[in-house]
Amino acid sequence: MHTLKRDSTMLVKEAQPRITTLFNRQIKDKKVSHAYLLVGDSDTKNMAEYMSQSLFCQSYDNGPCGVCDACLKVKDHNHADYVFLSGRDKTIKKEDVYKVKSRFLQTSLEDVEHKVYVIEDVDNASLVAMNSFLKFLEEPDSNIVAILTTSNLNKVLETIKSRCLILHLEPINKSLLEKSLVEKGIDEGNAKMLAYLSNSLEVALEIHDDPLFHQVVDTFEQMKKLYRQNKYVEAGIYLQVAGIKRHKFNLKAIQWLLELHEYTYSIQGVDHTNQISLKELELLRISMRMKDRIRPGVISSMLIDQFVYELNKEA
Repeated sequence: MHTLKRDSTMLVKEAQPRITTLFNRQIKDKKVSHAYLLVGDSDTKNMAEYMSQSLFCQSYDNGPCGVCDACLKVKDHNHADYVFLSGRDKTIKKEDVYKVKSRFLQTSLEDVEHKVYVIEDVDNASLVAMNSFLKFLEEPDSNIVAILTTSNLNKVLETIKSRCLILHLEPINKSLLEKSLVEKGIDEGNAKMLAYLSNSLEVALEIHDDPLFHQVVDTFEQMKKLYRQNKYVEAGIYLQVAGIKRHKFNLKAIQWLLELHEYTYSIQGVDHTNQISLKELELLRISMRMKDRIRPGVISSMLIDQFVYELNKEA
């Protein structure tokens, strides 16, 4: 496990050298900003974790070690002076911001120079919550560091952006991630698929070890066979049985299923050599439309039924 923590830290440094170099220089010069906004489609959570660990690491050396007690506490969201709040699976509300503030009003239990809070997907915060963030940022304590992340910079309030150092992440290097997975003993075919579905070594390995993921893969393989026979109604029925009655797919499972469609039927997919057919193109379009409908609170069975309805139109 400790080897994985170290590997994850090194992968971030290799994937985002510009940002990690900048941040490590700020630490060395004691010029850490009071607020950062990380922008990117992937890897923002890992970068936020890397930065947080750097500020607490007991063996810091131009980057966090990833395995000391402080680094592991950050990884587990269990550090007394570190708060992680995510808007990935639910809307961030005003009450959530108050909880962050109250944590930092308490006396520190650790001998640290900084206190850190991370807000993942800050764009998925209510307007009231965003304004509450703004008040927090306007009166920053000298030792409090805010690290916000977003995949959609346009949805973040201008007043919040103006108070943060905005850092744009490089797209994740899938080849580098795939190579790391192969080195972990995963065969090349699965490594390529997992690299497509994830944005970090740790997440890829978590997906690989999740029994639900393998149920999704098995379901998709059966659906592919039916697609090849132009049996779209039957493919939809199979999904409803497997995803609702048998396995009860949650939103995470549905996202994996839709991304497997994209992985297979996009122009870089694995089911063709030259160009995709019109049917494959429509499968790709349906999958992308359905993925856009995944939101916190959406009922997974209804999403499956909507997907099946779209498939039936292709029959």
